[in-house]
Amino acid sequence: MDAVYDSIKCFITEYNSILDEMNKLYHAKSARGYDPLTDEEKEAMTENQIELWEGKIKDSLLRSDTTLGGIIEAMKGAMMSSVEIDGKKYSLSSLGIMTSSDYTEYGKLHIYGDKEDSTYADKTDKLRALLESDPDFVTKIMTGV
Repeated sequence: MDAVYDSIKCFITEYNSILDEMNKLYHAKSARGYDPLTDEEKEAMTENQIELWEGKIKDSLLRSDTTLGGIIEAMKGAMMSSVEIDGKKYSLSSLGIMTSSDYTEYGKLHIYGDKEDSTYADKTDKLRALLESDPDFVTKIMTGV
């Protein structure tokens, strides 16, 4: 049971990591005023200054990109989807895997009751309880989602 729990936790951690990176790129600060440097401007700057300048531009390339935004929404939508089992609908929230109430996390998932998550450690650990009582049910939900 611990191996399955750890596997699900690892999946959620990886999902959150990918979502963090995508959100960082999508919500990057604007590079307004940072036009590409001319040869004359480059000559007047150090290599470090040039790298910082060009880094500002590169960091904002995917800012508000519609394709990236669509991918982010599709990922979040998939994780919020439900699966029908014996005529009833279930989702990750049925397992105690929920999005944060902190909107600045942009849809990151948390396992309620996870002892390593200080914000949600005091919540009921539905996932662990369901893994102990009905691991096949958990598998059906995870596979369906």
